[in-house]
Amino acid sequence: MPKHHFNKMRFAYLSISILFSHALLAQNRDEKTDSLKTIQIPITTVIGQGTRDGKRVFINREQLNILQSTTLGETLSRTPSVQNASFGPNAGMPMIRSLSGNRVRVMADGLSLNDLSGITPNINTQIDLENLSGIEIYKAGANVLFGGRAIGGAINLIDNTIPKAVYKKQVQGSAVVEAGTNAGHRESISVKGNAGKRWAWHIGGSQQQHGNLRIPGNTKSDVAYDPNIDHLTADMAQVHVDRRSEMNLTLYRYLSRFVQENINNPEWGLSEFELYTNEPYSNIDGERVQNDPNPLYIAGQPEDTPRYNSTVLGIQDYAPVRKGIMPNSHADSRSVHVGAGYMHNKFRLGMGYKAIEGYYGIPAFAQLAKPKHTHNPAEMVEPTYLPINTRTLSHSGHFEGAYKSDNLFISEVLVRYSYQRGDDRELVGIYRVNKFDSKRHNVRGEVNQQKWRFWSGTTGVDFSDMQIESDGEQRYLPDVSGRELGIFTLQKFDFKRVNASLGYRRDWVARRAVHDEGYVVSRGMAGGKLSDRDFGLHQAAADIRWDISSNFFVRSAASHAERAPDFNELYAGNDHFAILVEENGDDRSPQERALSYEIGVGMKFQNLQLSGSHYTSSFKNYLYLAHTGISRSGGFLVKEWRASDTEISGWEAQLDYHYTWQEGSMLEFLAFFDLVKNRNTSDDDMRQWAEGDFMPNLPTSRYGLSAGGQHGRWMFNASLDRYLKQRFLGKNINLERPMPAYTMVRARVGHRFTILDRALLTYVDCNNLLNAEARPQNSPLKYLAPLPGRNISLGLRMEI
Repeated sequence: MPKHHFNKMRFAYLSISILFSHALLAQNRDEKTDSLKTIQIPITTVIGQGTRDGKRVFINREQLNILQSTTLGETLSRTPSVQNASFGPNAGMPMIRSLSGNRVRVMADGLSLNDLSGITPNINTQIDLENLSGIEIYKAGANVLFGGRAIGGAINLIDNTIPKAVYKKQVQGSAVVEAGTNAGHRESISVKGNAGKRWAWHIGGSQQQHGNLRIPGNTKSDVAYDPNIDHLTADMAQVHVDRRSEMNLTLYRYLSRFVQENINNPEWGLSEFELYTNEPYSNIDGERVQNDPNPLYIAGQPEDTPRYNSTVLGIQDYAPVRKGIMPNSHADSRSVHVGAGYMHNKFRLGMGYKAIEGYYGIPAFAQLAKPKHTHNPAEMVEPTYLPINTRTLSHSGHFEGAYKSDNLFISEVLVRYSYQRGDDRELVGIYRVNKFDSKRHNVRGEVNQQKWRFWSGTTGVDFSDMQIESDGEQRYLPDVSGRELGIFTLQKFDFKRVNASLGYRRDWVARRAVHDEGYVVSRGMAGGKLSDRDFGLHQAAADIRWDISSNFFVRSAASHAERAPDFNELYAGNDHFAILVEENGDDRSPQERALSYEIGVGMKFQNLQLSGSHYTSSFKNYLYLAHTGISRSGGFLVKEWRASDTEISGWEAQLDYHYTWQEGSMLEFLAFFDLVKNRNTSDDDMRQWAEGDFMPNLPTSRYGLSAGGQHGRWMFNASLDRYLKQRFLGKNINLERPMPAYTMVRARVGHRFTILDRALLTYVDCNNLLNAEARPQNSPLKYLAPLPGRNISLGLRMEI
């Protein structure tokens, strides 16, 4: 990406800073800010895990201030059954009940983002976490509202770019400055206000930057240096194993007479290893000749005695690494967002613009070009491995309109539109190997019904059109395009103690690929025909909750969901540098189908709340990137997309206790656990051989404890999360290695005060306080790098 892009963003960010300062000076001093004594912090703010209604979890802005991290996945990872699909410290998306990527839809205000993380996990969804007022998490049953890509759940970001109403003050805003010992620094500015009685505006921006991060020990797992490491795991750990294999000569009864007589004859090309045999005779010139006995033979050895003895002479990293430093873990990003809205008694209109860019590293290395095969030692070249980096730039425009109706049947009509354009690049060193120019149009309309006695509902339509043009010497996707149209209705019923909902959706999905000479098609099972695909999908969901008493409820839900394969699952076919895989799609892949059930219970006793649920999802034609057992030169595993049956099941539970003894003084305690299994239920021998009984990279079981409180101007929060050693192991041809259990401890202390009638909060935030070596089992990079080590940040937040 040209350097001038970054300079333009820095100029825009500086301009926003000047506007912000001007707004501060221009504000009327007679307009007093709210007294600190009247600020009320909601109960759920302290712990920061969000309010829950059984169908979704909502995390508000105050909670995000506590939970916010570098990536969306890490930010939401303290929610039960939501873990971070970590791809290094700078890329991570939410993994809901073991599902992520193409199965978890990420949206802003109900519109799909231009998200390539499902195609390549090194590319983050382009969002500014500072520009959100909240996040909705749908763990299940979101397919009716949001389509097949929400088959595993959905994340809806409540964006601040377009004002939804006029503000209480003429000018208001906030600024944040934070710097850490192991997290670099970040700054953000947000200013909003009114222009007259009906117009509201918003402008803001943020930036963050850090260098290579520190870690508590070695960057690579001990598995990488185990002499017994298999070649596929060695490729994933990016190590060369200098292994000498010697034939176990004691297993062979005879010495071949034929080989003895011809071993020096170049016409036969015989080796010493072919001398040893268990055949009693050799055929020489048409005659049967008795072979000589092997003096080294030892009789009576077990049948499983290895025929070759392997000796490891040394293990060497692809690229040099340093103890205590995570290689290539740098990051630099910035964003700008501007919006305005017009408010009327019965309608509102708004427009907004956002630009986000980033440049960050992945703690992995690759060869820019694979070495050519040669038998001549003089022609052999020592391979050079360069770090893998990512550059991203996105621009998006947004429109929103809402009309409130006095109609007997309709209460509100809502229309949203967005246009997003992205430039995402994968680099090996500074050299571009893949580039994606993407364009996406999104339209969504909703009609909310007037509540009639016990009945209300929402009916709507959404449409998206996406195009991706790819470029690069070794690109792994052709130019592709896709369209999705969905029509849905969700009806709700409220009968005193019983609440129920019933919904249905119909989707039409088209996938297209462009044939061109510059793209090397897949060598996988499909043969790379790049066939056009069209899918008709059905979504249905039902939910019912019975409040047996004011202190106890039971809830059950069921859904039928279908998902169309995405572009990479159909059309990929080359070296995917960012994930170190030769990825091969199958353009014959069928649509996924999932039948899901969930049952939950909850109880409340004074200040104590307890809730829990059990869920099961049976997938037909579950699409997964399967091992072939082949690896190419340069350490690229060869994988291909396949379909098979899978069952996902799990448990989650949460306990909350809240105690308030006076206004502004409270304590809260929370505990939770979650467990998930992604189990092979097919009769597929190939899957059993390659992946085993469970899918590899399955998130581990865990439990967490939190405590928080506030007293006067002080507030604190502390949490402990214990990730257990994985018991449900899959295979990467060979049995997956379990990562050690680890404990993550986080603590935060804040103090509120005023200066010149401005409300300020200063805080100290400590992450990985125990400096634990943490390697998430669900991370594809677990052998290459752990989570960052201890970080202590000092921050200041100011409200206008």
